[in-house]
Amino acid sequence: MDRDEAEELLRTLFADPGAARATAEAVLVTDDDPAVSSIGHQIIGIVLRDLGHADVALHELRTALRLARRSGDTARAGDVLATLGASLCLGGRTTEGLRLLGEAEAALHGVPLGRMLVRRALVLGHLLARFEDSASDLRRARELFAGSGDHVWEARALNLQGLVDVNQGDIESAERAFAEYGVLAAEVGDGEAVAVSVHNRGWLAFVRGDLPEAMERFADAAARFEGLGVTNVDLVFDQASAYLAGGLAEDAVAIVEAALVARPLQGRERADLLIGVAEAALAAGDSRRAMSAADEGAAMLRAQARPVHRLEAELLSITARDRAGQQPGPLLRRAERVVAGLRDARAPQLPHALLLGAGLASRVRSARAAGLASDWLAEAASFRQAPTGAVRALGWFAQARARDLLGDSGGVLRACELGLRALDEHRATLGSQELRAGSAGHGAALAELGTRTAMASGDARQLLRWSERWRATALSTPARSAGHDEETAADLTALRAQRRRLDEARSEGAPTDALEARATRLEQTVRRRLLQERGSGEAAATLDVEPLLAALTEDDTVLVELTELDGVLHALVAGRGRVRHRVVGDAAAAAAAVDFSLFTLRQAARGRRAQLEVAGGRLERALLGAALDGLGEQRVVVCAPAALQGVPWGLLPSLAHGPVTGTPSARLWLRARTSAPADDRRVMLVGPGLGSGGAEVPAVAAEDPRAEVLDGEAATVSAALAALDGVALAHVAAHGHFREDSPLFSSLTLADGPLLVHDLQGLGRPPHRVVLSACESGVMQPVGDQELLGLAAALLSMGTAGVVSSLAEVDDAATVDVMVALHARLRQGGGLGDAMLAAREAAAGDSVLAATAASFTVLGI
Repeated sequence: MDRDEAEELLRTLFADPGAARATAEAVLVTDDDPAVSSIGHQIIGIVLRDLGHADVALHELRTALRLARRSGDTARAGDVLATLGASLCLGGRTTEGLRLLGEAEAALHGVPLGRMLVRRALVLGHLLARFEDSASDLRRARELFAGSGDHVWEARALNLQGLVDVNQGDIESAERAFAEYGVLAAEVGDGEAVAVSVHNRGWLAFVRGDLPEAMERFADAAARFEGLGVTNVDLVFDQASAYLAGGLAEDAVAIVEAALVARPLQGRERADLLIGVAEAALAAGDSRRAMSAADEGAAMLRAQARPVHRLEAELLSITARDRAGQQPGPLLRRAERVVAGLRDARAPQLPHALLLGAGLASRVRSARAAGLASDWLAEAASFRQAPTGAVRALGWFAQARARDLLGDSGGVLRACELGLRALDEHRATLGSQELRAGSAGHGAALAELGTRTAMASGDARQLLRWSERWRATALSTPARSAGHDEETAADLTALRAQRRRLDEARSEGAPTDALEARATRLEQTVRRRLLQERGSGEAAATLDVEPLLAALTEDDTVLVELTELDGVLHALVAGRGRVRHRVVGDAAAAAAAVDFSLFTLRQAARGRRAQLEVAGGRLERALLGAALDGLGEQRVVVCAPAALQGVPWGLLPSLAHGPVTGTPSARLWLRARTSAPADDRRVMLVGPGLGSGGAEVPAVAAEDPRAEVLDGEAATVSAALAALDGVALAHVAAHGHFREDSPLFSSLTLADGPLLVHDLQGLGRPPHRVVLSACESGVMQPVGDQELLGLAAALLSMGTAGVVSSLAEVDDAATVDVMVALHARLRQGGGLGDAMLAAREAAAGDSVLAATAASFTVLGI
């Protein structure tokens, strides 16, 4: 291979790094020409560097430099110097690396100089956050490349230009640079560069706040890198950031922790991943892991002379220590240095640092600290006009806290409302219910401050509005459309078949490892696609108390909304045209009473001795106190916090003898009461008859000739979905399986496999009302802040008006009697609350029957 061919292989090595390395090892390094041999060692060094073998890579590059100098070719030596200098910087030896890059600049001119400038621009921008210096080098490089025909290096310059533009706030210029880069990368056939272009377009979408597009681009880029056998640390970090933006902290932790051990890492890569670990661990509530990762990362970044990134690590370290309960005084001193450094660097973490510092300062009793808190809140509040909703929300939160310091309650509530609106706009872009629920946590602080301020005002209506403001918002956010695309539907079908094979293998005692791995991969594929779905763009409506009171009066109904603040449970009783506030008591005692009641119901369902009256009385005292005193026998709808959704309300003495229903939010109740069935079909009974259970289907059908029945082997998932679409009342008598690890993969077992929550979300029209008679079919997972995931939650979010489901284990034979009584009352008219009352009355006098009836609860109407 002659000199020109060797130079071309070096120029295009990223199109196929493995092949380039193989050629260099087999042909170039043994060439008698020291310049050609130098090129071979340089290629090997670059490939080894990018694989994480830093020491061996540096040895190869120093060999390349020695050979280049022996050849007497100044330009050849200068190019190797540039590669060696950039590699030293990437490995953390920034001072030495920049010195070598300076030597290379003096030795080169023309296109080779442009290539050196691109390498240095990467170091200055990506490692040192010196974006203006990086942009200057890139401008010079692009001038040198103009008309040269070197599209490979021109593409690299364009890619870096886009990254620098984003960090300088010029999004439009970045869009143009990334678009041109993608075109040139494809033209030269550089697979890794194409993957990078996809990744960077995803990152730009993330910067704009378009999370579904970002996740779609990141998944595409990850698949491309995987096909090339490359682990891209920057992509891992950005994917983790996207998961965190969606409230999926455990996913973020998993992806960065896995990348830490996936392959040998350069110092720069390990330091960056440690920052990702610290941030993800904080979001997951693991302060100890966050602290250790941030401290290790900060030490590495200090040695690498990367001051801005070190400040980010320091910020995470201080945050972790603050959450771990360390004294605020020493942390405040550290925070002052971090705030000053981030301000000088104009770093995007500045508003976070300002808010953290203000919080620390507010707990240090000194005039100076009070002044710092006020100044930092004012500075953080300036970000309330930022381009992305999450940063705007931070700005409004700072504004709210600043107004709180001044005693301006009206200003606090206005700022909190505007901050939550910014987050509403962001969540409206998300099509995934899981992302909408997870991202709710980002508004928790705003909602809590608003609720606290409203409570201090003594205005019960204002408190009801704020209690409702951030409750089950993910369930109330309008969906863009129903139905899954063909690929997702096919994957769900494949997953169902795999789960059935897995169940068969388990029952036969056959090996299951391979089947489980395949099922897990299919689940991950489905979940990844659904996370990329776009939202409707329409935010959930906020509660207007006056229409709520009018609706309650019209229906002769009382709403009891429970809210928790600082560990104390409060009840807001709305009805008869007014709202009253009652303090109930300790929230922990309420949670314990719920656990005890469910244990009691399970004992009774098994025929064991159980004191249902004792459990009901304890529940009433702990959850309602005196909230219902003097109300008489009105209909009651209870809206509890997410952590208290699984309450058997029919067990409470004051509620047992009247129609009572629950709802995740008052807004969902208002929506449900105005909904109507989409289909003339009145009742659809689905019972696959697998094992025990489902015996109520023939019993109910025998008393209702107009009911349609889908049972036995005919009760497949596809047939059931067709039957459920738009029906007025669906009764599904199938075993349920709640997935605590992934609630949207919870399922009902039909004849040919599991009917997943994701399957239901693909319905064109939701069933108007649904009865789920399986054990624990009403279990839901609290997520984020006041959000819920699970089978019943998914149905409500789709527009189903009411769901009957069980909170505990139920007796099969007793369930038949309860369901027959429930359906008999429904045929007479009225809602699900009336039907469950009839079922409880029919069960009175028999402890197993009574426990079974009390285990079923109604969400909606």
